Amino acid sequence: EVPFIIMRKFVIPIPCEGEYNRSMIAFSIALSPIWLFHYLSTKLEDGIDERLMILAIITSFFAGATVIRFCDKKTGMPLKYGIGVAIYGFLIAATWIDVISEHLVNTLELIGVLLRIPSPVMGMTILAWGNSVGDWTTNGALAQRGLADMSMAACFAGPSFNLLVGLGFGLLTQKESLMSEEGLNVSMSTTVRIGFIFLIANCIAAIVSSLYHGGIIPKMHGYAFWTCYFAYLSMCAQNL
Repeated sequence: EVPFIIMRKFVIPIPCEGEYNRSMIAFSIALSPIWLFHYLSTKLEDGIDERLMILAIITSFFAGATVIRFCDKKTGMPLKYGIGVAIYGFLIAATWIDVISEHLVNTLELIGVLLRIPSPVMGMTILAWGNSVGDWTTNGALAQRGLADMSMAACFAGPSFNLLVGLGFGLLTQKESLMSEEGLNVSMSTTVRIGFIFLIANCIAAIVSSLYHGGIIPKMHGYAFWTCYFAYLSMCAQNL
């Protein structure tokens, strides 16, 4: 784990006040294109133009040297530059998350094959729980601090982002098939169809309940959510 932590620190710039370190930011800006091009080389079939790679590395080293020269060691970066660096660091961090998620899925698939567990079962249990545990703890912490509105919005915004943006990017990778005369053939398994039905029903129930109670979802509705989820698992298990 330690080597990967060191690698992340050297390619992800963090200009936040509590984590500010001028030297680490400069090194991470300078070295981040190396990781980024390695990541893109695993995603793009045609590879990357070497001239573009050399230009990006030279530019990043110049940017890192600029940070060392003009940014104060103690007070931090100016806000207008810190925002740009933070966004860039977020994008680099997203590539790490993608790589880790890909290896996690491959590991789970291997475990499923070795234990002879059907892939739909792995997807709707272990993988789904592992993918959601971060949102669960974060949203719960927000609610306990009195930010119930933010917590409730995040509960629906997270899955919406995964469905709309994630599915949208996935379809963009199949652009040639989508533009062809035959189109892109998509087959939905029974578990996916059941999941869509329960998801839509759950959202409708939450909207109706909030409208009926004057914009407030009562506590009992949480038990209804749990009942709906276990009903979904039961129906999926029966259709495997």
